[in-house]
Amino acid sequence: MKTILVHKFNHHTYLLILLGVIAMGCRSSRNVLQLDGYRAGPFISLPVSYNTIDGMAMSPDSTIILSVPNFNNEYLLQKGTITAPSAAFMAVIGKSDLVNHWYDFKSDDLHPETGKVGPMDCDFGPDGNLYVADRQWFYNKDHKSRIVRINVKDGTAISMDVVVEGMVSCNGMYWKGNVLFVTESVLEKNDSALYSGVYAFKLNEMQQGSPLKVLPFSNGNGDSHLSVTFRSFNHMGSGADGVTFDGQGNLYTTVIEEGTIYKSKLDENNKAVDTKIFVKDKNIIGPDGLIYSSKYKLFFLADFLANAVHAIDLKGNVTTLHKNGDTNGVDGSLDQPAEVILRGDELLIVNMDMAWASKEYGVNTEVDLETNISRIVLKKRKIFDKPKD
Repeated sequence: MKTILVHKFNHHTYLLILLGVIAMGCRSSRNVLQLDGYRAGPFISLPVSYNTIDGMAMSPDSTIILSVPNFNNEYLLQKGTITAPSAAFMAVIGKSDLVNHWYDFKSDDLHPETGKVGPMDCDFGPDGNLYVADRQWFYNKDHKSRIVRINVKDGTAISMDVVVEGMVSCNGMYWKGNVLFVTESVLEKNDSALYSGVYAFKLNEMQQGSPLKVLPFSNGNGDSHLSVTFRSFNHMGSGADGVTFDGQGNLYTTVIEEGTIYKSKLDENNKAVDTKIFVKDKNIIGPDGLIYSSKYKLFFLADFLANAVHAIDLKGNVTTLHKNGDTNGVDGSLDQPAEVILRGDELLIVNMDMAWASKEYGVNTEVDLETNISRIVLKKRKIFDKPKD
């Protein structure tokens, strides 16, 4: 296993970083908004070989698996910031908060046409293996995206299999029982409308030895595995994104280009029978990764375009935990947050800082060489004044 030493911060190093940022004149957090006691701080500063990070999954032994797609390779090469690309891989954040390579994709794992793999969100299945959204959208937009399974034996990642083919831009995922729910950020689009949705795949369907092949979406009709479909106005070309469930079995989906979170009631076949807007709030610009905590009875949302993290109660009330302006994230501030995960009372936040979204959307103006994970400590802090339902 390849081990990478990273910076694990304490209050002393945090102060040194802040002083260094001021001294060097770097872009720092501006227009900071925070709920009392909830300012985002530094958790891990990653090496240059981690130039783009995304999904996180909690493993059975409570370590965290991190997707490292390194989508920024081409952009940073063109800028002259790096001299060689970094391969995509899966990392692990151990209990001592050191980061290791967990699984390095082999040549046979790469897509046969693009020669690439683009790991995004990931989640451990009931079989103990890790399922990963391989988002080929940034390499080929013609139904090349896949769901892959990283096979795990005795806690060690040993191999990879393709379990679903034919997706366009798979993104978020969530296991509910024996069913894997996966957001498809692009089903079909034209000049005015974008269709996106959520697929539901059963575990036994993905254990047949050959990949499932989803049918293309056309004229409002799609594959039988589609659970719910959304129509938005093709503002930024990316629709359904984050996905999670509450304790009552309701499905929640973020549609990033609408700034909206939808709530869907599903039937016994995992088909949406009632879908309505759960949250549409002026403070939420680009809802991305979404999780639900039964402990806090709250949703936690990464706002990709606003450099913010929000908490949402079961009634859809929103409070912003932290929000900042354009930054490189060195001081622990948010830099295009894409995913959140709870580890005890720590909310860990992946800063994706993705090239395609900078300048055109949101508050970011530049892709930085620095890659960071931020942290907000939730323990014993009031978020909403009123009790949650």
